[in-house]
Amino acid sequence: MDESVFLGRNISIAYRMGNRFYDRELAPMGIGCGQQFFLLRIYENRGISMYDLARMGLFDKGTVTRAVQKLEEMGYVRSEADVCDKRIRRLYATQAAEPVVQMGYDARERWTALLTEGMTPEEAEMARGLLSRIAENAIRALEQEEREPCHQNG
Repeated sequence: MDESVFLGRNISIAYRMGNRFYDRELAPMGIGCGQQFFLLRIYENRGISMYDLARMGLFDKGTVTRAVQKLEEMGYVRSEADVCDKRIRRLYATQAAEPVVQMGYDARERWTALLTEGMTPEEAEMARGLLSRIAENAIRALEQEEREPCHQNG
């Protein structure tokens, strides 16, 4: 079997199963896997801008805008105009978000435990390191490809 297909397939499966897990875990709070990433980053980075939030997770602006709007509608996030530049909206988690954030952290711990089940602590750390390198390689490869002039087949 082609190793690149096998690796990509397994990463894709783990990602999709993770989304299902977070959707199920966070459903009682009215959010899913899509919003939990943004809520946790906003909570951890008080006053973050939507632009910086998008860059942090490598998301497009539309995805960030939709997620933040839903979180605002639910009362978990509020936005304020930047003091120096009114075009920039600063994001803050509200008090209502506290239990949701804690559920997100708890779910992340459970998911990590499930993913690393049967691994030694050293193997789990190695897996984290390898996946981090894979992600960095993926980012670098696409950024490099986007910088290169288009090549036509022929």
